[in-house]
Amino acid sequence: MPPSGSTTTQGVAPVALVCVRMTEIIDYGRFGERLAQKRSRWELLGEIQREWGYEDPGGEPLVTRAGEAPDYETDEARPIPEALLEWWDFPLNSFAFRPRLYWTHPQWPPTGPDSVGHPPGDEVCVFMAEYQYCNEWGYLASESRLPDPKVVVNTEDGWVTQSRSISEFFLQLALERLPGHFGWSIRVPREDVAGNPAIVERLRASYQELGLLPWQELGADALAYGGPDAMIWHVRGPGAIAIHGRTRDAAIQVADTLGIAWTEEQLDSPKEAPLPVADLDPASFAEGDRDDRLRWTVRSTSAAPTVRTIPDVSGLRGLSGRTSTAADREGTTVVAGDSSGRVHLWATDGTQAADRALHRAPVTAVAYQPVGDDGLVVSGDADGVLRYWLTRQDPLRAAFDRRRSPVTALAAVTFENGPVVAAAWADGLVRIWDLLTNCVADLPLGTGIESLALCPEGSLHVTTAQGTAELQLDLGRLWPTRELRQRLDEIAWGSLWAGRGPAHEVPGLIADVASEDEDTAQAAVKSLYELLAYRGTASPSAAVHAVPFLVERMLIPTNRARNTLLLLIADIADGRGEAREAVQEALPSLLHLQDDENSSIRWAAAELVRNCGDPE
Repeated sequence: MPPSGSTTTQGVAPVALVCVRMTEIIDYGRFGERLAQKRSRWELLGEIQREWGYEDPGGEPLVTRAGEAPDYETDEARPIPEALLEWWDFPLNSFAFRPRLYWTHPQWPPTGPDSVGHPPGDEVCVFMAEYQYCNEWGYLASESRLPDPKVVVNTEDGWVTQSRSISEFFLQLALERLPGHFGWSIRVPREDVAGNPAIVERLRASYQELGLLPWQELGADALAYGGPDAMIWHVRGPGAIAIHGRTRDAAIQVADTLGIAWTEEQLDSPKEAPLPVADLDPASFAEGDRDDRLRWTVRSTSAAPTVRTIPDVSGLRGLSGRTSTAADREGTTVVAGDSSGRVHLWATDGTQAADRALHRAPVTAVAYQPVGDDGLVVSGDADGVLRYWLTRQDPLRAAFDRRRSPVTALAAVTFENGPVVAAAWADGLVRIWDLLTNCVADLPLGTGIESLALCPEGSLHVTTAQGTAELQLDLGRLWPTRELRQRLDEIAWGSLWAGRGPAHEVPGLIADVASEDEDTAQAAVKSLYELLAYRGTASPSAAVHAVPFLVERMLIPTNRARNTLLLLIADIADGRGEAREAVQEALPSLLHLQDDENSSIRWAAAELVRNCGDPE
């Protein structure tokens, strides 16, 4: 019988992903031409999002009309413009998937203003509000039957026109918010602009307006200008200037053109970097090969691919646009994906068990594994998105994972300790999850992987055009924090208190402290400091349970965050109560660190000893 979760892919053409930072330079000085084109504004919105670095996260949106008002029924007496409905339903709506990029509140269904009155002789139907409701945007009730009416906003001068249409408003909102998050930015304070009128003169002489009305928010009246790979917002008055570049050089070029003296400290880097893509050679295996961290060893190789048996079910034969197929090890269930992004499930008697629209790109790989009385479905697509679905429940709304490379293969199986999933992407990375503990391992095996299969005894079969290799996995080295995570899971962290509320984040961060990646480990310690450190009274209750795990990590010489971790333990001891007592109890095991070869650790150890002295 073949290994579990094997996948076949049929007729899937290579897919070129749209990169976040395109090589071509986009001149936003010509944005007015794009705005005037007779085409869908939502298509243009999608382009703007991609150009500035937003990537479709996969999964389902966080904010929906149904979620905002589950019981809403259409009121014919108060129609809602088509453009507003289209925005809500736009499948690539970055606001719906990541509302924190915008810091505004949607209003659904549209309502009257919250803190100001209506304009004379009309009413405003508010559909969006500034985060603190200082400004509200809406359309006039008298224009609600128009497909795409103008948008008004409340200002100190009353209600004024913000955008010529609803669709244009959402373009403006994206252009106002996204470049500051994804781009390189230089912000020039109001006093610097007011003290040098030539800056504004150079701005008007060197750059074209985008063709949008001034943006009205929090007392600002700002015009947008465009240049090569750059946008410039100028608060008229004169007021502050914000420069945003798709690249570092683009932002600097604008600043130099305007004659602005800037420093490296004033140049803000993007708040979010694009997901990495591996740069790997084609996968190649020989018997006896092993990972440099001994996580796998090649047990055998074969020039022949692994034989995969897919039961012949009638629904499968009639499925149009089928792109991938898999079955479980026992051959009781068949799963398939299609070019429209749907995933289909059948019992081998031909009965269709489910049919779900899970992807916005062609499905390129699927896997199925029985889990108790349930079934586990994993699917991947040409945009690099993975979805996870227990068939007796609704699919997880968020993507299970996503990378900027098409998924090429999936496998699922149940090891002795629980269910496991493996995925391969076209860039050559293979990722393996232990689903019970959320441990994950990245294996850079190489490009050209056509299928994966997992065996219950702990091996991974990797098939390329050259044949199949059987890799024996060392599970202890594959998931070195698995045992730690199991012990962490024994504590009801949600019932404990941390610095920002219930301590749900704490166990995952403690596990990240054990990461072999220094950036990950250090970032985890920084976050734990905010959640667990003494704040003037007693330490949060979660700190009591966290201390033994933190001390354990501190005693591992290879830990990548020992210097900052010991300071965290010392600061927990600087409080009162049970958390301090827990550190005092562990102090004897840490005293040797006073003689550590690392000066920062010696200093932190001295701080720890001082903080563990007798309470005042």
